[in-house]
Amino acid sequence: MAIFGSIFLAMLASLGVALMTLEFIRAYRAKRTEFICLCFREELLNDDEKPDMLIVCKTDAEEEEIIRRVCDGESRKVYIKRW
Repeated sequence: MAIFGSIFLAMLASLGVALMTLEFIRAYRAKRTEFICLCFREELLNDDEKPDMLIVCKTDAEEEEIIRRVCDGESRKVYIKRW
């Protein structure tokens, strides 16, 4: 029974290490993600203000397509900030 307990604790420890590694990888990818902010007023481009739209894109082509679709039917001027 003691051997079974040791094996069970080792299994839980390895599961914890695996989940911790996945969480570190997820956090690292989230920090590397680039996104763009779309604002309809120029004063919203400051770091203190929240933008009107926040878009996360995987590719540049996807980013350009989304910007084109948003700006297409909009009569207001759109300001773009990339991070």
